[in-house]
Amino acid sequence: MNPTQSMDRRTFLKNSALAGAGLALAVNRAPAALSALNPNSKIRVACIGVGTQGHRLLQAVQKVPGTEIAIICDLYTGNITRAKGLCDNKDVRIVKEWEKVVADPTIDAVIIAVPDFWHAPITVAAAKNKKDIYVEKGWCITLAEAKLMRAAVKENQVVMQLGHHMNSIPQTHKALEIYRSGVLGKVPLVRGYIDRTNAHPEWKFYTDYGIQELPKDATPENIDWQRFIANSPHPDRPFDPERFFTWRRYWDYGTGIAGDLLSHVWDAINMVRGMGIPESAVTQGGKYFWKEDREVPDMWHVLFDYPKQELAVSFNCSFHNSHVGELIQFLGRDMTMEVSSEFCRTYVGEWRPEGQERIMAGRKLAAETRKAAQTLGIPPPPTAVAPDYVYQAGELKVTSHMQNFIDCIRSRELPRCHVDRAFEEAVALIMSLESYRRETKVKWDPVKEEIV
Repeated sequence: MNPTQSMDRRTFLKNSALAGAGLALAVNRAPAALSALNPNSKIRVACIGVGTQGHRLLQAVQKVPGTEIAIICDLYTGNITRAKGLCDNKDVRIVKEWEKVVADPTIDAVIIAVPDFWHAPITVAAAKNKKDIYVEKGWCITLAEAKLMRAAVKENQVVMQLGHHMNSIPQTHKALEIYRSGVLGKVPLVRGYIDRTNAHPEWKFYTDYGIQELPKDATPENIDWQRFIANSPHPDRPFDPERFFTWRRYWDYGTGIAGDLLSHVWDAINMVRGMGIPESAVTQGGKYFWKEDREVPDMWHVLFDYPKQELAVSFNCSFHNSHVGELIQFLGRDMTMEVSSEFCRTYVGEWRPEGQERIMAGRKLAAETRKAAQTLGIPPPPTAVAPDYVYQAGELKVTSHMQNFIDCIRSRELPRCHVDRAFEEAVALIMSLESYRRETKVKWDPVKEEIV
């Protein structure tokens, strides 16, 4: 297929045969036992996109016993060279056309780690070709795409895992255990944060080490630019390696903070709380610090409301200060639980007697520490209240996200971040985006499945 013949988004949405009746498929139905694989047979995997995240996923899947990387697909020769060097299968094939990859009858599963604006066409085509799918977040960039992807996965009964790693780390599973125990009491509010800062602007990097230099071989000869932009709103845009390597900074290729970071935090909260699609969303954001290097905002604040569940979920993100970092707070009446990729910890409610005792003990210790620091002539440390419980690594064993995907290919069970969870994530992040663009509060119509 000529690159200019690749399916653009307008044609994809208009002509897909999956629209309509396919969307009425039962949302909780597990995939049927489609696989004819012997439990001990090798699962042949194709990696579509082996850039910053894709090469990590390549290494992750080949660590899972019984798998083989059969095809590497990428548009940049530098990514292909690196991926070939990391691949255990030295006979791996290189294919630049993803259409050929998903149609290959020798491939059992695909890993899709391309820019977000390509997720929908590749996922739908892979599902139609009965390939099991691991696809990176954010799932897609429009609601129409989300509906088509959901229909394709369900109609073809393929296994689909969305690449949210917090579904497969002990800290989040411990949080789920604590939440289900009921010890937090009623939880009317959950807050999520991702704050970052670097010497260089966020997303303006070209290597895994944050080096701000375009690769020396970033030329039209080594990058298939026409195939890259074929699905974008501006397929005639001249060659621009900045857009190719740092696509998250531009609206044509992704959804900025919503698809990259909000999606992570919201999905982790949804895993624990199970609240589903918001009833409404309101977003405030803009370019407040990094202004000249991007189209998308560098600050994003969202409030998702669930009045029927008596719950509010907020998300806050900035790129100029990382004091808070990555954090989710489940603010229960009886206890507070804080979760991140590094810890899960709880605090007794301050209104309870034991909570008051802890606070008073903490204040006493802080006063003593400040006094000691003053005596020594050094700055006092910041005051902090110690948690009552800190999750220790090793208390809970959880298989990796990739292992869970491969296990489900064999068992035909739903993976941890399956298609219904992916659809909920997509709607939430797109509601956030729509609120920002319309400059108003938006609501979800669950009957029509529309954002109004």
